[in-house]
Amino acid sequence: MKKNQVKNKIIVLGDTHGREKWKEIIKQSFDKVVFLGDYFDSFDIPFQDQWENFMDILEFKKENPDKVILLLGNHDYHYLCDIEEHYSGYHYENKNQIAACLNSELEDNNIQICYSHEDWIFSHAGITTTWAINNNIDFDNLEKSINELFKTDKQAFKFTEGVNYSNYGDDITQSPIWVRPRSLGQDKIDGVKQVVGHTHQEHIQNYDDMFFIDTLEYGNEYLIINNGKPEIGEI
Repeated sequence: MKKNQVKNKIIVLGDTHGREKWKEIIKQSFDKVVFLGDYFDSFDIPFQDQWENFMDILEFKKENPDKVILLLGNHDYHYLCDIEEHYSGYHYENKNQIAACLNSELEDNNIQICYSHEDWIFSHAGITTTWAINNNIDFDNLEKSINELFKTDKQAFKFTEGVNYSNYGDDITQSPIWVRPRSLGQDKIDGVKQVVGHTHQEHIQNYDDMFFIDTLEYGNEYLIINNGKPEIGEI
């Protein structure tokens, strides 16, 4: 191996919501870059800027198809055809434009629900044991099973009111684009390390092999997994 060669370096970025901080982060060397979803619905960035930023992310993906992973978040999901759910920040006037783009990219397999590498799994909000059992997910092949479910039954990922009656998504029955950290911690899947966004953090948090990295709104941190070991990067 060459002296300066990087082996198995994964950069993981929390929710962008139209922010361009990722452009500075990806200037370094990497083997994979994983975006955790939520490309739209910022309250402080004009829609056109959000749209152009997402076009840049898609271009980055298409220039590096095997090295860039784009995941879907709840603020992308609610634009898909036949979902009929609208969360905060929803762009009613631009919904058809966003929907057409997202549906096309999903059909071309440029966007997915989750990604795994060795004993790490990446999703927008996290995967609970209860949700996985309720949806007949194969625990031995989480990535393939969850992504296949999304292709055949997108309704399985909708917001569902569980036993906590939480309108915030704090329930173990919630899907990988909605569950909140407390419930994920109560019902986490044994034997895997999870990296998620979705819930704002000032700094990256690590609880019992669960990494919460939605920090790009309030800070400049991102996660690096370097040869299987997590590190915190900062712009």
